[in-house]
Amino acid sequence: MRHLSTVIAVLAASSSAQQVKGTPKQISWSDKTLGPDGPWNAVTVALGNNQDVTAYPGKMWESFFPGESYCANTATGDQPCYAQQVGAIYNESAGTGSIPKVSADAANGFTPNMLSTGREGTRYSDRISLGDDTGQWTNDEVDNFDMVLLSDTQFQYPNRNKYPIFAGCLSLGASPAVVNQSFPAAAGQTAGAVNMSLLAGTLAEQNAINSQTFGMHIGSTAPERVPGSLWLGGYDRNRAVNDMLAISISEPYDAFSGAPLLDISINVVKGGSLFNWTSKGGLLASGNSSIGHQLNVAVDPCSPYLNLPKSTCDAIAADIPVRYDEGLGLYLWNTDSPDYSRIVRSPSVLSFTFVDPDNNSRQVNISVPFVHLNLTLDQPLVDKPTPYFPCNAASNGNYALGRAFLQDAFLGANLKTAIYFMSQAPGPNMNGESVTLMDDYCRTLETSNNDWVTSWDGYWTPLPGGPEDESPSRTKASTIVGATVGGSAGVMILAYVGFLAWRYHRHGKGVSLCGLSLIKDKPDAWRRAQAGSPKSMIEYWPQQPVPELPTNAGNTWQLPAGHLDQTVEMETPHVIHEMPGHHNGHYQTYEAGT
Repeated sequence: MRHLSTVIAVLAASSSAQQVKGTPKQISWSDKTLGPDGPWNAVTVALGNNQDVTAYPGKMWESFFPGESYCANTATGDQPCYAQQVGAIYNESAGTGSIPKVSADAANGFTPNMLSTGREGTRYSDRISLGDDTGQWTNDEVDNFDMVLLSDTQFQYPNRNKYPIFAGCLSLGASPAVVNQSFPAAAGQTAGAVNMSLLAGTLAEQNAINSQTFGMHIGSTAPERVPGSLWLGGYDRNRAVNDMLAISISEPYDAFSGAPLLDISINVVKGGSLFNWTSKGGLLASGNSSIGHQLNVAVDPCSPYLNLPKSTCDAIAADIPVRYDEGLGLYLWNTDSPDYSRIVRSPSVLSFTFVDPDNNSRQVNISVPFVHLNLTLDQPLVDKPTPYFPCNAASNGNYALGRAFLQDAFLGANLKTAIYFMSQAPGPNMNGESVTLMDDYCRTLETSNNDWVTSWDGYWTPLPGGPEDESPSRTKASTIVGATVGGSAGVMILAYVGFLAWRYHRHGKGVSLCGLSLIKDKPDAWRRAQAGSPKSMIEYWPQQPVPELPTNAGNTWQLPAGHLDQTVEMETPHVIHEMPGHHNGHYQTYEAGT
């Protein structure tokens, strides 16, 4: 019953994919975090006789794992073998696989975005299972799984030091609509080709999943661990927020490349700003006119860093307390700066703006909070734990956004139609799973309606000074002050009006405003009457016609051309008469003619 209700919920949640048969399959995530350049989340798969192997997920074509000889070939001094400590070694002697008889060589590394040294890898095949911790879904296996075993591959940094790999990289499939990777048995010979199975294509062919698709968010380890999410044949819709970007996987179909990066900016999304601004763009091409209007980059889950031009890294670094380490090609945080902790705890983000390849007026932003760009280098890369900013300025033109970016980005793909998808991923305050089917022909994906900024509430510390600091108590106080000032002003105006009325009654003085007489002085007859017998009220007021101030549209009063230097009275709807003196200064209005 639970399984049935879950399938119904999955089907109901899917609006970007057709409601078809099939259930997405989840790949298990390790309970360990790994990498002395992160740390990072990683998946666990079972190879051969249920030998659990930890790896970073997200490659295309064959998967790469360090083999049983790796530690012996790369150990130096008393340094432990990191890959062995985290369970990333595949012991082929204890497996059930074999070395295929093919002529195709294997690369010595699993990413072109890190400089690799060492001997070529060995092609290998064995059975793979998606792991034991797959919830209500049954385990699914793929025989003759396409792998390469590494024996001594290391990454080389600008200081020419070589460091071992810390885990391999799991492939999820290949495009377009590839089920197997075929290798000739001999050079130039097509007969007798050897096929080795790829994950998504084979599972779809076995009807274990609905389509050759996947959806992934690798999550993060700080400030609170956000577990990874990886589904084959579908995706968790709650791992994608805001706008979705769809990009074609181009020939030779070996990477998620060609992401059109338009700009990079630093933004403060909540609270006050530590900087002299709340948003600063133009960082991508700053000081480098050769970049042009955009830079095409790859999205590489097998690589740890933000591989960007050094000019771009320097432009970002100019606004944050870091220094460049030439030996590593990376930037180290100045933890002694008071700005360091405020930046990495505040709602300040590094935003990547992409342009839609099919609509150049549409842009998609993916933001990485600086708390996720406060990563840690550890042994063997450095002697002691060192906070660093993961902009790799020594990428030698291999521009790519790696795991540092993917902590906050959703990545999915339709491997049949050769399209991959990207959007903003949420922060630690996530809703529960909303697993959604993807079909073979989907060309975009729907995102959730969740608010990204809200998903970070409680996990960063906004600085004072933002618009949200206008608290209800402060607003109430402002209202009280305004009412008090307004009330005082009203009393003063009434007092002034009373004074003018008294002056007019007692001395016959009129009122002028900006040189325009609003009420004329009382006539001489009134003044003469003060010395003799009282006159009637009509005698006090002149009965000549009163020229009017003409109006135009909008009720703007203007002096007529012939009266520019004359005093003119404003139009009044009735005549005002004064009460006789025995009314003790009280006034009353009489309609004309009464």
